[in-house]
Amino acid sequence: MTTATLTDPATARVLLFGTDTPGNAVDALAGSLHGQGTVGTLLHGVPRLTGAAGRAVEREVATALDRQLGRDLFGFAAAGWSRYAALTAAARRTRGDASSEEVVALADHRITSTCSPRVDLLVDGAPVGSVRMELTLVIELAGIVAVVRQARLVALRAGSCTVTGTLTVDREKIVQRSRRYDLPGAVGLRNGIPLLADEADPPAAGVGREARAGAETERLPRAGESAVARARAETARLPRTGHRGA
Repeated sequence: MTTATLTDPATARVLLFGTDTPGNAVDALAGSLHGQGTVGTLLHGVPRLTGAAGRAVEREVATALDRQLGRDLFGFAAAGWSRYAALTAAARRTRGDASSEEVVALADHRITSTCSPRVDLLVDGAPVGSVRMELTLVIELAGIVAVVRQARLVALRAGSCTVTGTLTVDREKIVQRSRRYDLPGAVGLRNGIPLLADEADPPAAGVGREARAGAETERLPRAGESAVARARAETARLPRTGHRGA
């Protein structure tokens, strides 16, 4: 296991392949697909997609799978952090105030995240099968201080974390690697991680009361309308003058 100082957001690609250049990961994924004969099996019976054409398809599939590896490591932990009570409470307090920021000391904890993207293969518009990749990350955090702003986790300060990543394609393990990251200062999380994604924004102050008052006003008849309507109904039921029976 290697140790690195985390000064910028790290990606799953860097963790697993040591570089954020897509080429290395694509090569490894394409090599695995070819070695397993995954794409070749799916394309069996399609003569024009054998040989060099089949290798080209393998690389396209590998490129599509690789896009998931460009995400921030901590972005994979979003679901776990959104259930962390201290963070969600800070998120609610800062949601409506752009100038508000809260710093939350987190207890040591572990988050496990699994991502399972799938690439479907079609020949002349007809599906012939799919290739599934599974990326599992185990993130162990110790002594972490989180910064929350506008309901988002925007930075991590101090502490350390250990991340173990396992990448498989159609259940065949491609690579597994662990790395420890030290956080000597603040590490920004790009656009931040939303902590209240499943919660609707609260109404602005007074909006709810005004809306309810407006609805009640719409349901009330205008002054005198009710009496006029009843009078008209009574008048309609009265026989006209001079038309009573003997």
